[in-house]
Amino acid sequence: MATSPSLAALLLILSLSTALLGCSSPRESTTGLPAYAASDAASAADWPAPIANTALRMDLEPLPLEVGVVVFEEGISNPDARDARDKLRSVETRLAAAYLRDILTESGQWGAVRVLPGASHFAALTLSGAIVHSDGRHFVVDVKAVDATNRVWLDARFHSQTSAADYLDNTTEPFRPLFVSIANRLREAAVGLAPQDVARLLGVADLRYAQELAPEVFSSYLAEENGRLKPNRLPADSDPMMARIARIRNQEALFIDTVDEQYVDLGDELGPTYRLWRRSSFEQAEYLEAYTERASGRELKAKQGSFAAMQQVYSAYRSVRIQEQDLFELATGFDNETAPTVLELGENVVRLGGTLDEQYSQWRRILGQIIAIEQGGL
Repeated sequence: MATSPSLAALLLILSLSTALLGCSSPRESTTGLPAYAASDAASAADWPAPIANTALRMDLEPLPLEVGVVVFEEGISNPDARDARDKLRSVETRLAAAYLRDILTESGQWGAVRVLPGASHFAALTLSGAIVHSDGRHFVVDVKAVDATNRVWLDARFHSQTSAADYLDNTTEPFRPLFVSIANRLREAAVGLAPQDVARLLGVADLRYAQELAPEVFSSYLAEENGRLKPNRLPADSDPMMARIARIRNQEALFIDTVDEQYVDLGDELGPTYRLWRRSSFEQAEYLEAYTERASGRELKAKQGSFAAMQQVYSAYRSVRIQEQDLFELATGFDNETAPTVLELGENVVRLGGTLDEQYSQWRRILGQIIAIEQGGL
């Protein structure tokens, strides 16, 4: 049976996409979207309604609590570092955490807000999250905020949807309403928190951090009651180990601030290409939806099944793939060229290498070793 002109044209387009971009994958769906995005879209019924544009709350009394925003989880099963789309999601996890940090800082409602490369009990209040779906048009994340006492301040799914107008200004975050909503919900969770509650939380946070670094020394200082931590006993004001813990905590704050500068570099270097990718992804999603409408017999700009209609889909698809490849190369280069972190610890100089995540793991091991050595000197 002879192949129809339309089918032949479609086959040509698909073969050209593979040859030009060289990024086909066995996990790629027939729509050209990554398989994990397609599976996410299938569970869209679990998404909350899109967040409406809202103002950032800045009218409440600031709380003297340090906040740690842990780099988001990728939300992908078995990510492949060689896959451009998986690498892109890895970039998104860091950019999202950094942008949430910026929004929380902008609100003026908290103490220092820092991005943490990994989970720790460094801050009194810690936010963690996972990206559920991201395609330039829909951004869905799960966010959880837990304080040092194990009190859950926030545990919710957030969904933001963009329009073409959101991409007219390349300097504005198109999903800003989602991050503003997270910041507002977090601050509202603290309404009614008395000063003595804040003081108690700060005390538990100090002990929790000490317990993390020296569990054999501080394991008995905290007790759990109904899932919440509370002081079981308090160290003396002149406790030499607590003084060492405080000094090391200041060193860790210096390390995190040093790493934070590299997250700023990441945003500056990858931000423009990332925005182009999201805009291209938005256009592709719009074209694919229009293509579905065409298949349902609705009125179209191009005749159903025509070469022009298929070319619209391919053009959007190709643009997304080009931006993905650019981001993959930039992200890979950023990880490979991440500046080593050099810090002074007393009379010693510590040099940490590798990716930011690897540097943080090295740093935490060093802190544990320092505490073990100093404990032996007591």
